[in-house]
Amino acid sequence: MAAQFQYTRLAYQAQAVNSIFEVFADVRFVAPTGVHANPTYVAHEAQKTIRANIERIRAENQVQAGEVEVAGSLTPALSLDVLMETGTGKTFTFIETIHRLHQKYQLSKFIVLVPSNAIRQGTVKTLQSTADFFAKEYNNQKINVFNYSDKTVKGFIHAANAGISVMVATYQSFAGDGKIINKRGVESNLFGQAKSYMEALAAIRPVLIIDEPHRFDGKVVKEYLPKFNPLLTIRFGATYKRDEFKNLVYTLDSLEAFRQRLVKGITVDTVGTSSSMAQTLQLLQVTGTAKERLAQVSYQTSAGKTATTELKAKDNLGEKTGLAYLDGHVVESVTTKELVFTNGFALPLGEATAYGMLADEVQSLLIQCTVANHFEREQALFKRGIKAISLFFIDAVAKYLPDGTKPAVLCETFERHYKTELARVLADADLDPGYRAYLERTAADVSKVHKGYFARSHSEKGEEEAIKLILQEKEKLLSFDTDLRFIFSMWALQEGWDNPNVFTLCKLAPSNSKITKLQQIGRGLRLAVNQQLERVHSDDAAFDEINDLVVVVPASEGDFVRAIQSEITAHSVKRVAGVFDDAVLAEFGVAASTRQANKVLDALAALGVIELDDLSGQATILWQRPQYQAQRESIVFSLNQVTGMTPDNVQNMLRYLDLFFDGAGQVKAKKNKQTPVLTVNPGQYQKFKHLWQNLNRHAVLRYELDTEQLKLNVLTNIERNFDVRPLSVTVTTTSGVQNMHQATATQGQYTIKPHSVYTLAQFVRELANMTRLSIHTVSDILCRMPADKFAQIKHNENRALLSLRDLIQRCIHELVVNKVCYDLREIRVETSLTDKTGQLLKTIPLSLCGVESHDVGNPALRERSLYEDALMPVDSQIERDTVDESNHKTITVFAKLPKINIPTPLGNYNPDFGYVISQEGRAQALYLVVETKGYDNQQDIPERERWKIASAKHFFAALKDKGVEVHYKTKINHDALTQLMQEIDPVIGIA
Repeated sequence: MAAQFQYTRLAYQAQAVNSIFEVFADVRFVAPTGVHANPTYVAHEAQKTIRANIERIRAENQVQAGEVEVAGSLTPALSLDVLMETGTGKTFTFIETIHRLHQKYQLSKFIVLVPSNAIRQGTVKTLQSTADFFAKEYNNQKINVFNYSDKTVKGFIHAANAGISVMVATYQSFAGDGKIINKRGVESNLFGQAKSYMEALAAIRPVLIIDEPHRFDGKVVKEYLPKFNPLLTIRFGATYKRDEFKNLVYTLDSLEAFRQRLVKGITVDTVGTSSSMAQTLQLLQVTGTAKERLAQVSYQTSAGKTATTELKAKDNLGEKTGLAYLDGHVVESVTTKELVFTNGFALPLGEATAYGMLADEVQSLLIQCTVANHFEREQALFKRGIKAISLFFIDAVAKYLPDGTKPAVLCETFERHYKTELARVLADADLDPGYRAYLERTAADVSKVHKGYFARSHSEKGEEEAIKLILQEKEKLLSFDTDLRFIFSMWALQEGWDNPNVFTLCKLAPSNSKITKLQQIGRGLRLAVNQQLERVHSDDAAFDEINDLVVVVPASEGDFVRAIQSEITAHSVKRVAGVFDDAVLAEFGVAASTRQANKVLDALAALGVIELDDLSGQATILWQRPQYQAQRESIVFSLNQVTGMTPDNVQNMLRYLDLFFDGAGQVKAKKNKQTPVLTVNPGQYQKFKHLWQNLNRHAVLRYELDTEQLKLNVLTNIERNFDVRPLSVTVTTTSGVQNMHQATATQGQYTIKPHSVYTLAQFVRELANMTRLSIHTVSDILCRMPADKFAQIKHNENRALLSLRDLIQRCIHELVVNKVCYDLREIRVETSLTDKTGQLLKTIPLSLCGVESHDVGNPALRERSLYEDALMPVDSQIERDTVDESNHKTITVFAKLPKINIPTPLGNYNPDFGYVISQEGRAQALYLVVETKGYDNQQDIPERERWKIASAKHFFAALKDKGVEVHYKTKINHDALTQLMQEIDPVIGIA
């Protein structure tokens, strides 16, 4: 049986769903009169409650963009906006929203509107593939999916409202009187005596879900959307027109998606120089009438001279200019403002557009670079069970698929470069045997490793299987059993298609000015999956090495890195950019005056963090993320020297820089040098091996939970901290407004009468699900609550539920942290230091251990290191100090530990240093693991970190029970390593 995608609900997705769901807290829904329609609510009755809910949700989610608009009537329909970046599971989130709205409010009819057929097919597939997951999550709640057509719309209309019915359609299906959905008399006996499908849809009061709302901006679309008569419209998008949000309740913008490691990082590999491909096309003027317009276009001849030509509809630019590589540009239309070609490329009037990248020699270089990038990472990914895929965007189908006597230039060029690179890789005697067999399988017929998807290829004989594989069988494409690894397409794959394992993307076509660079590369931003189709999330030791998208672009694209960074900033609600000025510092609370801001900018410029333009006053960030992380403390020191800077001012400056480097800073230019690596010393590893293997045991975390004590703790906390007040609104009445100085205002506080959302049984079950406690335990807690506290639940059941959830979870953590136990099982074969067969890796990425390098100049200290390099990775000053202190003659081997990931109730934990210590002549007598924390006192360590450390102590206790004693110590500022060693054995510490 083929592998299926493993779906998990992520915290930010749950937050987005809850943000929508809670808009209707305390809103009374009225049951429909028939069996086909949605329930409704009384708009004027619910207006104040909905407004208050939206304002509360926005405050909780720290959303400030846009206004809150709630009408007192059902028309216009209430509209809610959710901003979620591409690749973060937007479709998954709105599907769960559908299930939640049905479960809680019995809403059953949903219409999902998408901007294209490709997206429609992708949405339908996701609805189908997630059905089993959500059925388990929602008490076997089923969902009926209708892929819109004139044959399915009637079935959707007449589907009973006892279950969920979802119809997926494009905006092209309804925008216009001539569309079948709007035609009158197409069907008799429609629901509500309707004369058209649209009238019937309007009668059932559907919930509209609009995917990518910026694509629904046309005049005709806006005219026809209200005809659906929706009860509610929810817009999910990665892109909105600035300041056009409608009740924005949740945001996960580009900046946050990169910052939270929810999408791949981006590395840009630029090929050539701007001067080597400086040829440009420019639409100079348009003449003629609407019936037949002529476009005058300037270009550069093969000799480099500027020339002009005239183009009309159906003309071939390549034939007109004598430049064969422009043959893919056939004129589709000429307007007064632009010249549009059939391949989607457009020339705006008066704007010069580079086309030198289309020259055969440049295209060859781009393909060569892409194939090299692919092979550069493929073996490492293969050994982790991850299939690498590369994607090429081209400008003309005929360059890849043969067209008469014209050669398929790109196809031939790719195969030539692929064979050359393949031979080089196979010549490596140390090549992984499994990877070698994988490559050799197609060495005799390299046509198996690449295919194309174009509108034309649908009709190409023999191409049907490849098209099906690319578009529909994503699971099969991701398997090592499938040979296809390189995909060629025009911009057809930019929407409605994505593949999590696209690691290299090559731009062989000029950019369409209407498509942002983020949209162009968005097909490769999703996090990678392994052969079990499990996503590689940020808690994986090799996350940054795996989840990185390399984009190969020609130099004619300009500063592609800065362009993407600017788009990330422009698409983000928070204004954090690589270029800023004193006004931005004032907005972020860094400096209250221009004079103060200039001092801050001078301090940053002196460190080299920024480059300051004295004329414009603008600062441009120069550092890359690793340098910033390594030298963050020096920034703090410098800012503290600025006169008038408060601790809050300093933290606000760091908050700005953190947001930038963790967000837009994830986009970087590829460096010529390879990723820094550490070489593992095989001899030292043999001494370290026993410690390393036991640190990497499969560990099952178990909670020895004293249920009765938990109940007592929860009840004590409820008595102290549980306070749910009735929902109220403040109404301000102002009289005498016609007289500026005599107007008076009075305020009145009104309590909103609550109504029940849950039965008691439903409330208990929901709280049990949220806290993972048994229904019996939750029931007992509620029964033993003080009567006055229990009575508060009815004030606002949803707020009470969330408050009780948070309170119970905190009590669980406080109780569990001292009751944790570990069931230690077999030793993991594949670790950060070993491959999937258990063999020691020759090198590992330096970033698995730390973000910067600390020089180890002392030969004696270097001899004790696990690594052959004259450096040790570190993340902080206390780690640097600890490395320098590790030159103790009883230390046999030590290392900054690569990622291990010991499970704890609060997430995975990774200690800092591992030591093998000699005793009485035995080289491997004692094992020591050290956790470093740069604080002066233990109580200064953040509570969550203290809980993780406390949990880790139980892990090491479990190892001791297994007969492997590993001493575990926490080292803070001013602690000496020898001091910790003396605590284990005074003789060792002074040896």
